[in-house]
Amino acid sequence: MKIKAKTLSTIVTVLIGTASINAFSADKPLYRGYKHGNHFYTTDVVEMLNAKATGDYEYQGVTVTLVEYGDADAHKAFYRLYNKDAGPAGNHFYTTDVVEALNIKSLGYVYEKSEGYTTKSTAKTIYRGYHSELDNHFYTTDVVEMLNATASGGYIYQKEEGHGK
Repeated sequence: MKIKAKTLSTIVTVLIGTASINAFSADKPLYRGYKHGNHFYTTDVVEMLNAKATGDYEYQGVTVTLVEYGDADAHKAFYRLYNKDAGPAGNHFYTTDVVEALNIKSLGYVYEKSEGYTTKSTAKTIYRGYHSELDNHFYTTDVVEMLNATASGGYIYQKEEGHGK
């Protein structure tokens, strides 16, 4: 059974509740989910749909758009690691720094995958914050959102992870 791209895009839009997605482009939207003090990010729409469908995560939208390896604008890989024993619900950690990714493995994190690549162009800066009590990292391109998270949400600003679309 063949499903047209527009039909698939409509189905995904209804399930997630966001703008249509072109599944055949080199762009990789980074979807954000949230549950009990834990943020989860993925470029895999099926993974986010499953996280939402099981009630594990509330979908919060697209944080930034990354690109695929080989894209002329590709810069650094956006690595995803996971520690099932960190925080109240386990913790995903994302970084573009290979040394940081290797070092955090000593804290029980396991490499899962690269979500895509940041861009050389600086259209949107990806900011990273950390909440020590929740052992949770927070990533956003919205300066006001990061300022609010640090001013009243218990997060400490850590660094820029790179850029995206």
